[in-house]
Amino acid sequence: MEFSKKMLVLHIFISVVLCGITVAGTLRGWDVTAIAVLAGTSLVTDGTWGGFYLWKSKNENRAKYAQRFLNRFADKYGADIALRAAEIVLKD
Repeated sequence: MEFSKKMLVLHIFISVVLCGITVAGTLRGWDVTAIAVLAGTSLVTDGTWGGFYLWKSKNENRAKYAQRFLNRFADKYGADIALRAAEIVLKD
């Protein structure tokens, strides 16, 4: 498992634990203000890591599939046309 996926799973696990502690503490009548703030903040970091992971995987998949397509395209139409097509496909 790659680093970014491990960090995403770790952050989600921590968020679930903090939310669980917040709910359990609230049901028992404890003051959970500090933990509730940490739980809310951890959800923000989950969103950040999730967005980063989505962006990273989208770009990796785009490059992977473009490379497969361009190899076949270059064999059929030539390297110059394939290079121009690669610039269009990989442009973000």
